[in-house]
Amino acid sequence: MKKTLFTIILVSIGFSSYSQQTNGFGPAEGQTIELGSEVTVEIFKRIDKAWAERDYETLKSYIASDAYLRFDDGTQVKGPKGFIKKIQKQYKEIEKTYGWGWETISAFSVKAVGAKDSSVRNQIGEWINAQFRGKDGSITMEWYQIHEGKIIYWYQANGKPVLK
Repeated sequence: MKKTLFTIILVSIGFSSYSQQTNGFGPAEGQTIELGSEVTVEIFKRIDKAWAERDYETLKSYIASDAYLRFDDGTQVKGPKGFIKKIQKQYKEIEKTYGWGWETISAFSVKAVGAKDSSVRNQIGEWINAQFRGKDGSITMEWYQIHEGKIIYWYQANGKPVLK
C-alpha cells in the first residue's frame, strides 16, 4: 500500500512539474496562451536567414501553398509565389532609399490552446512573434503561424522610425 501511495504521489508531482503553464488569454472562449517550442523558433531563424539572403527557393519551401500573407501596406497575397513576387518588388523600393537589410531584434514562440471549440483556427501550430529594426530605424513586427514546418498565416505591421 505504501509503495502504491508513493508511486501515485511521484507520478502526480511529475505531471504537475511537466505541465505547460499558461499566461494570457486568446480570443476564443476558454482559450489560453502557452509558450511554444524552440523547434518553431529555429524554423523562423531559417526563414529569416533565407529572406535576408534573398534565397527565394528556400523561402518558398517554408510557405504553405494555401498560406495567407498580409503586408503592412495592406497587400494580401496567397501562397509562396504571391509572397515572393511582393517581396521582390519591395526589395527594389527599399534598396533605392535605405539599402537592403534589417536587424532581427527578438523572436519567441507561443501557442493558443484550450478553446471550447477545438476547431478554432489560431490553435493550429504555433505562432512566432518577431521584431525587426530597419536601416531607416523603423520597427517592424511580424506574426508567423507555423504548422508542420510551414507558414500558414503571416502578417506584418510597421512603425515609423524612432527619433533620437
